[in-house]
Amino acid sequence: MQGVVPTKNLEGELMITKNELIGEFSKKPELYYNTKLFETEGFVRKKCKGCGKFFWTADESREYCGDSEHEGYSFMKQNPEDVSLEGFWSKFSKFFKDNGHEIIDRYPVVSRWRQDLYFTIASIQDFQRIENGNMSFEYNANPLLVPQMCLRFNDIPNVGVTGRHFTSFIMAGQTAFNYPKEGYWRDKTIELNFEALTKIVGVKKKDITYIEDVWAMGDFSEFGPSLEAYSGGLEMVNNVFTQFEYSNGVRKELKGKVVDVGWGLERLVWFKSGAQTAYDPVFKNALSYLHKSTGIKPNIALYSKVAGAFGKIDLSELKSFDDVELKAVETAGLSKADYYDIIKPMQAAYAIVDHAKTLLFAVTDGALPSNVGGGYNLRIILRRIFDFVSKYHMEFDMKELLSLIAKSMSHMYPELSENIEDMLKIIGVERQRYDNTKSAAIKTVTTIIEKHEKITPERMRTLYESNGITPDLINSVAASKGVTLELPENAYTSIIKGDFAEKEKKKKTEIDISGIKPTTKLFYDFETESDSKVLFAESNIVVLDKTPFYAESGGQEADHGTINGIKVTDVQSTNGVILHYLDKPANFKIGEKVHCSVNEKRRSQLIAHHTATHLMSASARKVLGKHAWQEGAHKSASKAHIDIAHYEKLSDEQIRAIEEQANAYLQNGIKVIMHEISRAEAESKFGFSIYQGHGVPVSMPRIVEIYDMDGNLIDAEACGGIHAMGRESIIGMIKVIGSQRIHDGIDRLEYVAGNAAYKYVLSIEKEIRKASYALKTDPGKLAQSAELASKQLDEYRKQVSSLKSIESSKVANEFSESKSAEIIKSLDYDFETLRRIATKIVDESPEKIALLYNPEGNAVCIAGSDSGKDASKFINENVKKTGFSSFKGGGSKRIAQGMLLK
Repeated sequence: MQGVVPTKNLEGELMITKNELIGEFSKKPELYYNTKLFETEGFVRKKCKGCGKFFWTADESREYCGDSEHEGYSFMKQNPEDVSLEGFWSKFSKFFKDNGHEIIDRYPVVSRWRQDLYFTIASIQDFQRIENGNMSFEYNANPLLVPQMCLRFNDIPNVGVTGRHFTSFIMAGQTAFNYPKEGYWRDKTIELNFEALTKIVGVKKKDITYIEDVWAMGDFSEFGPSLEAYSGGLEMVNNVFTQFEYSNGVRKELKGKVVDVGWGLERLVWFKSGAQTAYDPVFKNALSYLHKSTGIKPNIALYSKVAGAFGKIDLSELKSFDDVELKAVETAGLSKADYYDIIKPMQAAYAIVDHAKTLLFAVTDGALPSNVGGGYNLRIILRRIFDFVSKYHMEFDMKELLSLIAKSMSHMYPELSENIEDMLKIIGVERQRYDNTKSAAIKTVTTIIEKHEKITPERMRTLYESNGITPDLINSVAASKGVTLELPENAYTSIIKGDFAEKEKKKKTEIDISGIKPTTKLFYDFETESDSKVLFAESNIVVLDKTPFYAESGGQEADHGTINGIKVTDVQSTNGVILHYLDKPANFKIGEKVHCSVNEKRRSQLIAHHTATHLMSASARKVLGKHAWQEGAHKSASKAHIDIAHYEKLSDEQIRAIEEQANAYLQNGIKVIMHEISRAEAESKFGFSIYQGHGVPVSMPRIVEIYDMDGNLIDAEACGGIHAMGRESIIGMIKVIGSQRIHDGIDRLEYVAGNAAYKYVLSIEKEIRKASYALKTDPGKLAQSAELASKQLDEYRKQVSSLKSIESSKVANEFSESKSAEIIKSLDYDFETLRRIATKIVDESPEKIALLYNPEGNAVCIAGSDSGKDASKFINENVKKTGFSSFKGGGSKRIAQGMLLK
């Protein structure tokens, strides 16, 4: 292990697995697992009689490793202690502070700095930065302790049931970096670990076991041995020693090793209190309020009889939730009535407080329930709350519940209380959507039950995405009808989205640029002309040693212009090498000097639109709230757009307010600053709002800061675009020209700025003058005249409709007198009139079928109730009689309509 070891075969596939690493490490425990504390405290190494894992214990008589798989929960007390989350954190964090650790604030639960993850799922993620596929660590203290709130959605059905599962939990991250130059390693880690467990948590030495394991990144790019500490059947903490990496297909030791200890704070509080579930001490006041408001009568004594058994259940891997729990209930000697009337409502309350806390943290940090990205999972748990509320007829004040949750963590996370009002607005909108779809959802589930249809994982996902149907709603409807409906294994897993975001598809480079040096970028110095040397030329693609041409990036389109008089139509960048695309092949030679000239008008317009986008982003957050993150943007020479996260479609008033705020910034004067600073400094100075849109995977991001004339910060973002630094006046004004809801949770605003805005205003004025001339009125009275004209038009339409009705009746009567039961006729009427005529024919003569069409090919076929004909079949069978060759449309037995084609 100390040398370089091959880890991939000739096909590039990994040749190692986690189990193989455990086996390899276990052969040399003195190198990877043993510590000085084990020796001084008398811990011995044993092999578990149940699972075969190696573990360390101070109890020589112990035969099992301590995992709940072999050992039930033994820490629960008949009279639990009153232990609060913040009270425990105060003592716990003081212990580590006294032992040289800096206590830092949590990072957001929305992982803006990691493009590949939606949410923060582990404390170590706070410090991970990925650049060009390589991971590095950035930290502002060493060693440190962070109370990191983490969000995970892979155990949703277990939440509220097992007593230990949460969708959001505090991972108290004890981290030491860059060993051996800094930090500490295994001996110090386990020494601190043991002391915290015995002195702060109160675990007896003989009750602690350390199980040998391995931790690895998904691709094994970094990995190392780990020691998981258990007591009383509960995993307390995982001590990870990130020691190795894979680089270019070989395994070697990291130069700077990392200690990554993840303490499950809620579990520590649970153990310390001895309560029946972790939810009881963590959500004590919130649960008390929920019980009183809803009439739920918790019976802790009864619940304690099944709490241990429930702790071993994993509902995420099962088809029928209730059946599994009922077995534990029956084994404990409890009745079905106890289960359904007492235990199930208690579990619902546990799940509601957990889900409410998760949503509060997510919204506070800028995420929204939706059907896209990480918001997809947030909507699932919010609808799960609604399902429980409906099923158990709960009535409570959500604001009071959220306030109690926020108050219980107010010293650790004071920011939560500031976002409750926003949270309530979001819940209100989501509740309305839920109510609008619920009746239809119940009908769908009822049909599935009546037809005995099978629900596959694919069907389960479709039911949720199309109808908002969750597994809990299915169980609820089935129970109300006295049946059990079999759900697919991993029912919730089939509808939730994983932790990892979809990777952005990059443009493929048509040429081999290996060996070409990165291009010197002159555009950041606002250069528009240069004499450059050709490094590569093939067909219409040219690479230069330096260039004034901005390459498309961050939603800003590329500069255009000429190279030696030949037009440049596109510019792209790949790994720092800038490729110029010409409108025709050029016979440039390697080493040849060429003259570059950028289209300055286009450049100025792109600059105006890009800086305007930053102002629109800042204005949206000011008007709508901190959740209004920029989810995308595009800046062309003709116009720009920004995609804004918001829980409902933007109103005209909100759009106007955003536009007015952006222009107010301009009217009062702005100052733009652009400079490169370290990523750590940027994050520390401006927070994670610098990552609007997407994370910036570079160690030295270019930060664009916009200030008002009093020096107040308006916006700061990591951005590689060109901005109006020193030329702020070119922005002129910003005018919104359109908006649309592009998909759930995101609105797009289109706007123009600078000269494009001026041209847009002129075009609107021109249209106003034309409309005024047409209506024979002054521009100032245009609205009044248009309203009058609209009323006159409506009256005209009514008259036309009346005339069409009279004409339809007249023509229909002629056909009704015909003895033929099948009418196929071309008439020179519009489609609406054809349909009226056909309808009147079959209404008056239900034994007939009418196929009517016009010369343009508009066709309608309606079958009378007594005709015995199928309209869809009839129109296709008789299409040749119309003089056309085929029919394109649709319909039913009663009516078919569409286009006849030549």
